[in-house]
Amino acid sequence: MLESEFLLFSSDEVASVKPWQSVVLYVNSVYVISDKILLRDVQALTLYPGKNTNYRRTAPILQLQCTGGTAGCGAYTPEVVQCYNRGWDGSDVQWECKADLENSYRFGRIEVSCEGYDYPDDPYILQGSCGLQYTLELTKGGQQKSSYFSSNYHSSTSHDSIASGAGVVLLILFGVLVYGVYKLFLCDNRPQYGFAHGDGYSGTYGQAHRRPPPPGFNSGTYGQDHHSPPPPGFKSNFAGEILTYL
Repeated sequence: MLESEFLLFSSDEVASVKPWQSVVLYVNSVYVISDKILLRDVQALTLYPGKNTNYRRTAPILQLQCTGGTAGCGAYTPEVVQCYNRGWDGSDVQWECKADLENSYRFGRIEVSCEGYDYPDDPYILQGSCGLQYTLELTKGGQQKSSYFSSNYHSSTSHDSIASGAGVVLLILFGVLVYGVYKLFLCDNRPQYGFAHGDGYSGTYGQAHRRPPPPGFNSGTYGQDHHSPPPPGFKSNFAGEILTYL
C-alpha cells in the first residue's frame, strides 16, 4: 500500500522562479506492508510437508495434512502441493490442488483453511496462514497393483506354512527311523551274562547270586522250577538250549 504526500506550488510561485534557480520538490512516500489480504484475491498457494503456517490469533497448523484415504497416509507424501483459485461460489473460494503424484495415487477430498485476520469468518486472511487437508486415494492402476501384491503375499505365506509343516513331518519321521535303528542294532545285540544249571536250564547273571536256602532245604533244588520229564524222542536239555538262544 502506497501513501504519498506531495508539495504543491501555486502558479504564481512557479512563475516567480528565475531560470537560473532550481526548484527542489520533496515527495514523502510511505510504503505500508500489510499481511492482511482478501481471500478472494489469492490466486495460488504453494504448500510443503512438515512446514507450519503463519499465525496471529490461533496456533499454527501444518501446511499439508493427510487425513486418510484408500491408499493410506503412509503410502506416499508429495514433496510440494500447489492449489489454484478456480472461482468464488458466493461463500468460499473453489480450490484445485495438484502435485507430482505417482500413477497409483490421486487426491480425494481436499479442504483449504486459512486464518481470518480479525475473526474466524473474516473475508480478509493472514498471509501465509493457509493449509491443506487431503485424503490420498488409489487410482484404478493402484488398486490392481495393490491386489497383485496382496495375493502374492498370501501365496508365499501359504507356501512357507506348507514347507514348514513338511519339514516338521520329515524331522519326526527321521527321529522315528533313528530310534528304530537304535533299538534294532544296538539294544538287541547287548551281551548277556548267563549261566547254565546242570539240568539244562538257562538263567541270567542275577540268578547266579542267590541267597543260600533256608535250613532243611536242598541247595540243588531251591529256587529252581521242576518240570515234567520230556516226551519220548526229545533230549532233556532241548528246552534249555531254546531259552539260551532267546
